[in-house]
Amino acid sequence: MRLSLADILAKDGHFRRNFMNTLPGPRTAHLIGTKGHRGNENLGVFNTVVHLQASPPLMGFILRPLTVPRETYHNILANRHYTINTIHPDWLDAAHQSSANYPVGTSEFAATNLKAHYSEGHQAPYVAGSPVKIGLEYVETHQLHGGTSFVIGRVIEVILENEQAISESGHLNHELLETMTVAGLDRYYLPQKEQQKEYARVK
Repeated sequence: MRLSLADILAKDGHFRRNFMNTLPGPRTAHLIGTKGHRGNENLGVFNTVVHLQASPPLMGFILRPLTVPRETYHNILANRHYTINTIHPDWLDAAHQSSANYPVGTSEFAATNLKAHYSEGHQAPYVAGSPVKIGLEYVETHQLHGGTSFVIGRVIEVILENEQAISESGHLNHELLETMTVAGLDRYYLPQKEQQKEYARVK
C-alpha cells in the first residue's frame, strides 16, 4: 500500500490527524506541570518530549501553534519552571483526562483528582506517583515551521520512585518503572525490552 501526499490530504481531517499522529509509532507520554503567576496549577499531556544533551542536561518539547491560549507555555514564561512527569498505568485514565479542553484557569490536578507534589528544590508542581519526575528551568523557545514552537529547558533535578530502576551504567529500566508510551493522541502502550546492544563502534 502506498499513500501519496495527495492521498493523505484527500482524507478527512479526523483520519489524517490520527494517521499522522500514530505514523512515527509509540512515543513517551508525559504530563507537564506548571504554575501560573496567580498560583493556579496546570497539567497537560505531551508526547513530544526529547533529550537534547547531557552536559548541561537539556530537554525539549514541541508546542502547538499559539492560536489559542496555551496555559502550559504561558505559565512557563511567567515562572520559568516546569516539571515533566512520566505516566503510570494505575492512573492512566486521569492522566488522559487532563488533555481535555478545560476552561482557562481550571486546575487539571483538581479536575482529574491527580495530586500535586512539590520538592524543596523546585517551584513547579510534580505529579504524585509519577515514576520519573523531572524538574526543569526554562532556557529558550525556537519557532518552527507552521507556527509550532520548540521549548528548551535545563534539568535541575530528577526524582525516581524506584531507585532500583537505575543501573550502575546510568540506564533507566522503563519496563520496571512501567513508563507509559503513546501512539497518537489516545493509544497507550507499556514498554517491553527486547534486546540491549553494545555501544556501536567501527570495527
